[in-house]
Amino acid sequence: MKKLFTLLAAVLFTATTYAQVGINTETPDASAALDITSTTGGLLVPRMTETQRDVISSPATGLMIYQIDGTVGFYYYNGSSWEGYYSKDEVDTLIANLQSQIDSSAPVAPYSPTIGTAADDYLTNVTVSFTVPNNDGGSQVTSYTATSSPGGYTATVNQEGSGTITFTDLPPNIYTFTVTATNAVGTSIPSSPSNPVLPVAVGDFYQGGVVFYLHPDSSVSFKYILICAVEDQSSGIRWYNGTVVTTGATSSSLFNGDSNTDTIIAVQGSIETSYAAGIARAYTGGGYTDWHLPSLYEIREMVDRKETINTTATANGGSNFAAVNEDYYWTSTEDSNNNFRAYVKTFRPDENESNYTKTSQEYVRAIREFLWSN
Repeated sequence: MKKLFTLLAAVLFTATTYAQVGINTETPDASAALDITSTTGGLLVPRMTETQRDVISSPATGLMIYQIDGTVGFYYYNGSSWEGYYSKDEVDTLIANLQSQIDSSAPVAPYSPTIGTAADDYLTNVTVSFTVPNNDGGSQVTSYTATSSPGGYTATVNQEGSGTITFTDLPPNIYTFTVTATNAVGTSIPSSPSNPVLPVAVGDFYQGGVVFYLHPDSSVSFKYILICAVEDQSSGIRWYNGTVVTTGATSSSLFNGDSNTDTIIAVQGSIETSYAAGIARAYTGGGYTDWHLPSLYEIREMVDRKETINTTATANGGSNFAAVNEDYYWTSTEDSNNNFRAYVKTFRPDENESNYTKTSQEYVRAIREFLWSN
């Protein structure tokens, strides 16, 4: 404790006396507010992802961080936006281009093209638009290449003018894209990033399960996605929690299974593995905790795509739906005319559905929903 007090006093004394602070030095340079001396270590600034960087509240002008994803490197806040430092290779390219122009006005690599819009086809294909660079470097542009982040996937078109570049069958993820232009001399530095897009299709394994429904709106500005667990959470569990009560969870509509599950748990008690809605909510497949018991219309969509779900589920460590004899799966939809019953549906070829007493022991396959907005 005495050593800590002595060190703190020394630092404060140095800061007060000399208006500078020195670390590992008793004689900080007079021109520096902070002088760090070391031959065995460096200065480590905060490291974070682009998403974490962008949610810093009211960043000060000059604030600096090191970004660890996307375009990796040091960034500083210029008062209105984040700016990245050029890498040595980029600076060398710029200097070489300028020197070539000064020395002989010889052709150089083109300027960066201007990024346009990235758009998906509501499946796994993405089209990225771009316009020609302001300067082709004195040599005709022959091709353009788009690169994704994350993933580093590339696609190229061989042409001189503006246009689009198409990616096919991208793995489901949220991507941005940059575009470079190439002429006979070299390749430009990348354009600024595009808007983000999420290419995803029914049958994809994404966010812990199998995508089985996409909202039919073809807009790329948002997507409502339903995802099915790859395995059953129970092969025989009752709907109620020991006492038959009216829960009010009577909605059968799409995207209402989650609210039904919330309602059931609120009435029947905190998450329990002794009843259907509770065991669905307790599932944590893929590390997600928002799984729920599907509504009647949601499980109808699951049945319509049962073969697709089975194929993807088994390919990712899961299992097929039970579809023999009297195998039924619980929904979160309570019978509004009889609080002793809730709806079930089978994955057998007849695809029958009915309302069963809440004491019945039936299967559970949880789902989750995901809203993505561009």
